Amino acid sequence: MSNPERHSLAGLAVESGVPVPCAGNLPLAMDDPQFVWFIEKGTIDLFLVEHRDGKEQSAPQHLMRADSGRLLLGVTPQAGNTTLSLIAKGLPNTLLRRLPITSLAAVRSAELAEHVDTWVMDVSTMLSRDVAPRPRPDVLVGPTQKPESRSGRLSAQRGVVWVSELTLGAGLFMSLIDAAQGKSGDSPATIALTPVSWLTLTEEMPLYARSSRTLAEESLLLPALAHFHSVAFSLERLNRRLAVVDQANLDRERATNRRADEEGARRRLFNLYGLLEPEEVGGSDSALLDVLRIIGRHEGIDFKWPARTDVAGTAAALSKVLDASAVRGRQVRLDQADRWWMSDSGAMLAFRKDDGRPVALLPGLLGHYREVDSLGCKTKVTPERAQSLCPEAWLFYPPLPSGVAGPRDLFRLARKRLTIDFVRFGLTGLLGGLIMLLPSVVAGFILNEVIPTGATSLLYSAIAALAALALIRALLHVLQGTTLMRLEGRATSRVEAAFWDRLLRLPLSCLHRYSAGDLAMRGMTFQNLRDTVQGVVANAVLSIVFLSPAFVLIYFYDARLGAITAAFGLLSFVVTIMLGLGQISPQSRATRTIHHLAGRLFQLINGISQLRVDGAEGSAFAVWARDYREQKLAELQRGTFETHLLAFGAALPLLAGAVLILAITLPPGHVTITAGDFFVVYLLFMLFLTGIARLGRSFSTVAAIMPALEQVRPFLIEPPEISVEGESVETLGGEIVFDHVSFHYDPDGPLILDDVSIHARPGEFIAIAGESGAGKSTLFRLALGLDQPSGGAVYYDGRDLKHLNVKQVRRQVGTVPQTVQLHPQDLWDNIVGDYEGATAKDTWHAAKLAAVDRDIAAMPMGMFTNVGASASVTSGGESQRITIAHALLRNPRILLLDEATNWLDNESQSKIMANLAGLSSTRIIIAHRLSTLRQVDRIYVMQAGKVVQDGTFKELVATEGVFRDLVRRQMA
Repeated sequence: MSNPERHSLAGLAVESGVPVPCAGNLPLAMDDPQFVWFIEKGTIDLFLVEHRDGKEQSAPQHLMRADSGRLLLGVTPQAGNTTLSLIAKGLPNTLLRRLPITSLAAVRSAELAEHVDTWVMDVSTMLSRDVAPRPRPDVLVGPTQKPESRSGRLSAQRGVVWVSELTLGAGLFMSLIDAAQGKSGDSPATIALTPVSWLTLTEEMPLYARSSRTLAEESLLLPALAHFHSVAFSLERLNRRLAVVDQANLDRERATNRRADEEGARRRLFNLYGLLEPEEVGGSDSALLDVLRIIGRHEGIDFKWPARTDVAGTAAALSKVLDASAVRGRQVRLDQADRWWMSDSGAMLAFRKDDGRPVALLPGLLGHYREVDSLGCKTKVTPERAQSLCPEAWLFYPPLPSGVAGPRDLFRLARKRLTIDFVRFGLTGLLGGLIMLLPSVVAGFILNEVIPTGATSLLYSAIAALAALALIRALLHVLQGTTLMRLEGRATSRVEAAFWDRLLRLPLSCLHRYSAGDLAMRGMTFQNLRDTVQGVVANAVLSIVFLSPAFVLIYFYDARLGAITAAFGLLSFVVTIMLGLGQISPQSRATRTIHHLAGRLFQLINGISQLRVDGAEGSAFAVWARDYREQKLAELQRGTFETHLLAFGAALPLLAGAVLILAITLPPGHVTITAGDFFVVYLLFMLFLTGIARLGRSFSTVAAIMPALEQVRPFLIEPPEISVEGESVETLGGEIVFDHVSFHYDPDGPLILDDVSIHARPGEFIAIAGESGAGKSTLFRLALGLDQPSGGAVYYDGRDLKHLNVKQVRRQVGTVPQTVQLHPQDLWDNIVGDYEGATAKDTWHAAKLAAVDRDIAAMPMGMFTNVGASASVTSGGESQRITIAHALLRNPRILLLDEATNWLDNESQSKIMANLAGLSSTRIIIAHRLSTLRQVDRIYVMQAGKVVQDGTFKELVATEGVFRDLVRRQMA
């Protein structure tokens, strides 16, 4: 054939193309496959429009936007009575050049192949837009020199790959339509594959896999393209018919669900008094939500049903509900030997063994569990009933409000379902306080009646009464202590769980304000308070309340002494409170200093090696000593108030005795009172003052409460990260776009990223290169929603990340950060993590992809080798590879690797890069060694927060610029 590379496409279009204007009010139907159109200038929006019997069936669907220099191809519109046309609408001043398709044979092969690849990628993206989840390919195909035996599901490793030698019935394009359908003659068919499309083979067969350039050089590209158009647009017509069926099924399902909800509501109304037998309800998902709402009313949790309910299985539906509700839950085991139904562990979600239907397990007032089904029918749980339930149940933790939270919210959360315990504690405390007063009365009775008369029988009765009171007091004390432990345990567990949930949901910008040690100390605030306060403070404070009736009894003996003791008791209480409040300010300073010192110590200990290398131990000691001095000064000031308070408490009994003696001896008037009655008054007064002294001794602990709450207040007033609201993300397609993204930490500070645009198509292997501080890692933080762009947006599959459920997005993205830290567990747990679907085969395959399988196999315990707290079992490179294996285990749609191989030797790094190149996921990697980027599809080069270059490794090395300078520097 004659030289096909004598023309460029642009030159050929200008030379022999027919000018065709195109505008929004002058659309162009590209329905003739014998012609192509070249965009000489302007921009074209291409739409798909469906007609049936001459009538438009749906709104035009946008296919792509093409700028000047692009090639557009015509497609046969007619198929039966359905017309699927390509309509082009141009922006102002747009001009097209129409060419016969046969003239493309005169275009250079490389240039023609590039234009065709771009067109095929856009069409394939259109065909796969509604496929979710997209199936995983079994084999990734690249261009080959000879036929290779293939089977299973095929997809292109990168770019466009043409698979030929297909016969009728041999394979289904995108699992729906015969790839050889409509082929001309008896010759085998050729179909184009991309990373977003696939071919499912019905049997193993030898196939050619060639590039567009190879087909162009063999003059086979245009016939192959015509066949691809035939198959692709037949598939699009089928997709549209299936979409109509899906919508009809969805409408039918919605109508069925509405009827089921109405029927369920009627049944609940009719079953208010349990007159009807429970029957089957609408569906498992509806029953699950009904049961969760029952649990929510009991626990104060607002369960929300996700926007999309097409989830398979109860476990999946429960996970979606917990995500949508921002509620955390955990599985617990219902062990028959523990007789769990006799206790009170909170409301739980359980499932029946026979039919798997969900039921709520609600504790009664006295702790015995009841089983409540979705219709509200209640059944007492007996040992036989407990055996009918699955051994695993779910326990849920109520969260704090999503907005600003305060102490009132903490108190509301703490007192939930504790009314009975509060009443029990109050009654036992009141009875115990009254019983503590009775021995004083008995002592006065002995002095007044028994001793003067010598009535031994009354003495024995008094002794018996005191013994009985002692026994009752002991029993009440045990009951009160048990109740107090229940109150402390339940309240603290609820508040601490809600606080840690809040802490984990906070944006990183908030957490970055604190050092790691300070953050750890603040996170343990409620646990530390519980360990410090426990029952000492509660008993000290409440003993004053429960002993207050002593004044009423003193008034009964003598009104004047009652008034004097009440005034003295109130004065003592006020002085105790004032001295106690004086401890709060220094305690606050001490707490702040302790937290600051903990953070500083954490940094010093982590950097001890560097300190020794630099000889800076003295400077480190000076920093520690300064903070430690501030802590001790605050503690000494608090200790001064505490010492005065203890001294005052020690002097109270003597002062009280002096006051009572003065009251009965000094004018005006003498108090007429018997020795026994005075003794009773004295004992009662001492009892009350003992409670005040106990309060004084425990006030140092009380003073720690307010500063501790101040330490957690910043986390309560900071709104949590909006990760559960927004559009549901069931499955990621693999496309990420950074669209003109800018970012700065401080509104008045410099831009870290300045108008950055990066596009990673599904299945592409993208690298980001540049010097340190160029903003590469910041891009990853924005991609995961850890920071928000100051300008522009990050898009996943065309949807803005800020409008998506960020939690669901992160679950589908495999991430390897710069710094890795293995958990102090075995290697299996470090690779598998919380992934419940992992098998041993999957885990070893992920280890093999990360080139760490041999290292693990060589360890004494293999996968079950314990890492330990210091992670000294593994080297830095092994830790990185184990983290990479963890990221690869779930076969994520998107992989983000931030210098994930900088600890590896060249051989290991080459293996991992080769394995990553064979994946079908979208891969974005930040690499320090630029020589490892030869296998990536595109490299974006950043400098000072901007993208200054992009292209393949060969293109960038051949071009003078930043990338070439970096490569030279590394190779020097």
